[in-house]
Amino acid sequence: MKKFICYSILLFCSAALAWEPSKQIEGLIAWTPGSVNDVTFRALAIEVEKNTGAKFVVVNRSGASGVVGTEELSKRPADGYSVTVVSVPGIAAMDRISVPGSGRTYTTDSFVYPLHIASSPFAIVANPKDTVTNAKDFAKVLKTEKVTVAASGGARIIYESIKEKLKFTQGVAGVVRVDHKGPNDALMDVVSGNIRFAIVPVSVANPLYRDGKVNIIALSGPPPLHQLSDISLISDAIPGFDISGMWALMLPAGTPDDVVQWYTREFSRALQSDSVKALYHDNLLLVRTDLHSPTTMKNYVKSSERQWKSLVDNVLDGINNK
Repeated sequence: MKKFICYSILLFCSAALAWEPSKQIEGLIAWTPGSVNDVTFRALAIEVEKNTGAKFVVVNRSGASGVVGTEELSKRPADGYSVTVVSVPGIAAMDRISVPGSGRTYTTDSFVYPLHIASSPFAIVANPKDTVTNAKDFAKVLKTEKVTVAASGGARIIYESIKEKLKFTQGVAGVVRVDHKGPNDALMDVVSGNIRFAIVPVSVANPLYRDGKVNIIALSGPPPLHQLSDISLISDAIPGFDISGMWALMLPAGTPDDVVQWYTREFSRALQSDSVKALYHDNLLLVRTDLHSPTTMKNYVKSSERQWKSLVDNVLDGINNK
């Protein structure tokens, strides 16, 4: 009986000490509205508010391909009141080269990652009037013509990987890579003809594709849920190519375990809601439940960092030797 009472008291104390937000939480999104980071966070925050009574406000702090907002988050107090959704290809690889010499101080170890939020392939898009309509033609153009390609943030891992495999030239005599504040800006420039191609998350490209304003000429990996099954894959031109976009919840390093656990638990629950499932289906986003813990998500980020290290080092060497 005494053991039962002590155990009950222990459970009561543990529950009483569990973290619950007592003030507004800021979602510091390092990209513009309409990005996957922004759309997924807003949808999930609404569900968490319903379930817990927590209050969120979203602040979009775009710039330098996500580096500006991410740098700011790294300097925020690790108290649970500042959080973001981050692109894994961005934090694990491309942030190192987005703005060389920019004074970026954070690394992958500057944060904790409560859980995976979404996955989806990237899309290579062109104006519907463009003669390039598939991956093989796209690869040929990169090697033979001077063209402009927008690829910022996590999308740049696709660009740099294609560049490494095809060995096309870059610069005045070859392909010109263009930075944008976000994927929607890049898409608008494709529509207007200011740039020829853009590499963006397929979820962002899909609405304009459905409206006939852009053409998706290739996907970086197999399409989700068998949608867009008629679109060619980059692997048609580069055998074995398969890199998908991946997004995770992220907090500053040093955030207490009970706070991290709250985010893991509540955002995982939000992902199961009917409204979020419908949004994800419509936006071609998938969820990996095997990455729904801080440990598995951190291991995935570190594994990605090791996977792309040599590619990033080569890009940096090319920048430094100019």
